[in-house]
Amino acid sequence: MKIRVSSILFALSLFSGAAYADDLKDVTTSMTFNPELLSSDAGAARVLTSLERQAKRSCSTVSMARVGLLVDSVCVEDIMFQAVTAISDSNLSAQYVGSDYYVETTSPRIQVASN
Repeated sequence: MKIRVSSILFALSLFSGAAYADDLKDVTTSMTFNPELLSSDAGAARVLTSLERQAKRSCSTVSMARVGLLVDSVCVEDIMFQAVTAISDSNLSAQYVGSDYYVETTSPRIQVASN
């Protein structure tokens, strides 16, 4: 099954050796999961892990300052919140509460962008 979610990614730009987090990038992603796994706690945990991995991939950008990938955790939190809300499964929701990316609502970035 596929769901589409979106967030805003702070893209770090390099200027005179200093990183500025003033560039915003819209992130829209399609996430896939096996709905049959949601029938058990263990399966829901696997789905959650897969969704987190997909969200992190979508919210990553190359950082020249750190020489590698930079993951925007607020972007991941927004995408995870939207994904779990869209899937609306009690087993997945129970697993999500214990996640490192658990939030009770979307970030101000999303709230501002939706206005």
